[in-house]
Amino acid sequence: MKDVFERLCHELKDTVVIEHWDLQEDDLAYHLCFQIAGQDKETLSFTRGTLRTCGKADQKAVRQRVEAAIRHRLLFLAKQ
Repeated sequence: MKDVFERLCHELKDTVVIEHWDLQEDDLAYHLCFQIAGQDKETLSFTRGTLRTCGKADQKAVRQRVEAAIRHRLLFLAKQ
């Protein structure tokens, strides 16, 4: 998850300025917490099952949906 977020941040670096981010976990989910310059902290949550599925070689579609959700949220917030 960290690698994906870092890659997306680098990909969007001309559009989105991330001041801080971290990955928190609890028993059921991972919470990607981040703050875009000049905005409030945001959190995206993904279940452990979803992220486990992303790690499987034959689950490219799930990985793409997770990445698309992160990218969409970053771009949406950057426009505000």
